[in-house]
Amino acid sequence: MEILPVTSQFNVGFSSEKAWNGPTWREAPVPVPTEAALAQRLERELRAAKGASELATAEVLVPAELLARASRQTLALAEGEPCGSRGAAVIVDVAGRRLAAFKIDPSTLTTHEIHLHLEHDSTNWTSLLPQFLKNLTRSGTIIISPQFTIEKKKLFRSQAE
Repeated sequence: MEILPVTSQFNVGFSSEKAWNGPTWREAPVPVPTEAALAQRLERELRAAKGASELATAEVLVPAELLARASRQTLALAEGEPCGSRGAAVIVDVAGRRLAAFKIDPSTLTTHEIHLHLEHDSTNWTSLLPQFLKNLTRSGTIIISPQFTIEKKKLFRSQAE
């Protein structure tokens, strides 16, 4: 049996340098979600959850800047986490009932949960209507309040804590 040197047989035109000059999977920059992208994701998830629940026939009115403010606070709460905002699972509930839940980055380990609590708006424009018109409008319309609460729940404890 003869032992052939592998390097002389298979070293055809390759140098000892790295063949790929781009970043490796460990060095590649990971995109961090922006405030606008997270607000759009919140809107998509809420629309999907509304369609899959008993709210499908109701009209849900959300204030214009609510999702942008919620996404800004979500990103701020996630800053100190090991995986940042990519490690967050966002849970949205309306009046105490869970409406939507999603991971910002499904390929990243979940390190914390962000709970977004929305409420019905009791001081809306329908309070100015006569009672017979309230019965017509309120049955199919849910108005979300511009105020919300948001809290972070850590899913791990570091050695320093």
